[in-house]
Amino acid sequence: MNMKYAIRSEDTEQIAVVQWAQYNVNHHPELKWLHHCPNGGSRNRLEAVKLKQMGVKAGVSDLCLPYPKGIYCGLYIEMKYGNNRQQDSQKEFLADMAAVGHFVATCYSAEEAITVITEYLSLADRKHMERNDRMSLPNNCILKDGKVKGGGA
Repeated sequence: MNMKYAIRSEDTEQIAVVQWAQYNVNHHPELKWLHHCPNGGSRNRLEAVKLKQMGVKAGVSDLCLPYPKGIYCGLYIEMKYGNNRQQDSQKEFLADMAAVGHFVATCYSAEEAITVITEYLSLADRKHMERNDRMSLPNNCILKDGKVKGGGA
């Protein structure tokens, strides 16, 4: 996708996050494992049936960093844009992942997602036990327009 002329959307915000991660992988090698599970989107009926049989699940977050940091066993980010809201299946997935030890957040811009990822990567690991072991943001929060809403899961 040529980002130069792209209209901002959930997709373009997520692409910006992934491009940032690719650019910063030398500084944070863990970013090589940041990935997207293509569980959403429009598909024809036969392809949708096949993908469901292959394990596609409604509600799975857009971005996953399966790398333990601090007290968390991984990071999930649900990307949204504009006035889009979480679907019930997304809320359920985020709550379940937070309950089992992941840090989860819903971000309405690339900048907010990058802020979450950057803080997550700065948490303690086996080599740097002196670092913080918890995020300053509440788990399962929503970051929109520079404000933090909800969380505490």
